[in-house]
Amino acid sequence: MRSLSRLLALAVLGAVVLLALLGVAAPWSPSGWFALGTLTVAAVALFIKERRPRRGLGLAALVLLAVLLVVRIVGAGDGMIAMRTLPAGASARWLGRLLDEQDLALAGARLVAMRWQLPPGERERLVPAMHAAYVAMRRDDVFFPSPVLDTFLGRQTAGAFDALVIEPRAEPKPSVPMKFAVIFLHGYAGNFTLECWLLARAAREIGALTVCPATDFRGQWRGDAGERILRATLDYLHGRNIKRVFLAGLSNGAVGAAALAPRFASLLQGSILISGAPAAGANAGLPTLVVHGEHDTVAPAAAARAFAERNRATYAGFPGGHFVLLTQRREIQRTIVDWLTRQAGYRVRP
Repeated sequence: MRSLSRLLALAVLGAVVLLALLGVAAPWSPSGWFALGTLTVAAVALFIKERRPRRGLGLAALVLLAVLLVVRIVGAGDGMIAMRTLPAGASARWLGRLLDEQDLALAGARLVAMRWQLPPGERERLVPAMHAAYVAMRRDDVFFPSPVLDTFLGRQTAGAFDALVIEPRAEPKPSVPMKFAVIFLHGYAGNFTLECWLLARAAREIGALTVCPATDFRGQWRGDAGERILRATLDYLHGRNIKRVFLAGLSNGAVGAAALAPRFASLLQGSILISGAPAAGANAGLPTLVVHGEHDTVAPAAAARAFAERNRATYAGFPGGHFVLLTQRREIQRTIVDWLTRQAGYRVRP
């Protein structure tokens, strides 16, 4: 039994060393490093022979794990970034507080960089750009909630779905007399808080609230479930007396936003399509901003330009591929801010 315990301890220590080395290039979150330290203490407890030190280290590992869980569950959702379960409007489900999204997202980004056909410049920049964005987001909210675990477990349904709610930091500009909101539809792999926050940074420049609802892992918004989720999100905003709403989407979410916007045109001020404008389709005359990477290997830029030209939308192309929202985040934020400011200040519907 002791030999088995020591083998398990060596396996855990090996995994910790590997994860620590991966974390050197693009560091894990503070919670991630804390978890690795806890695993190290537990592995040492399994490895040593002396009973009393082994028990002491085992107890220490349990205490550290309990501290981590309590901090995550209590702290996540108390800052600028909140999460609600709509349509009921209840507080975030506890599973959305357990995991620090940064660690899962960085692991996924490393895999994407290895396996996807990305432009060479984007392949090298993706992981560092994602890490830098998480560092910046943590300045706004240290322990933020995330819908990703509930999404992976298939718990996002039209009857109960997570919605990230990011309040504006500042009051609206004097030239913007009304309250605004932006609804942001996520793409494939689920609703990541980082992507919601990236859009919210632009939205709050006009004093707008940002709500990012979640659907299934595929990010399919064009069916009945997507329409019901969007309607419930609009109802939530109307309940807060916010009726000036822009609809935005990323990748599959942009395709979904393009499909849903005409059905909800009377309730929308405009739409923002990022890395996913479809070649076909119409925007029902809504003011539209199309943001796209010129070297996107997933959603062709030619289709986005065709959509923009056919619908008289504003097209903004950027050097990069499918992940330009991350790799060109400052430039894209400025573009979205300028466009939202023009729409909010001069083209508000009566």
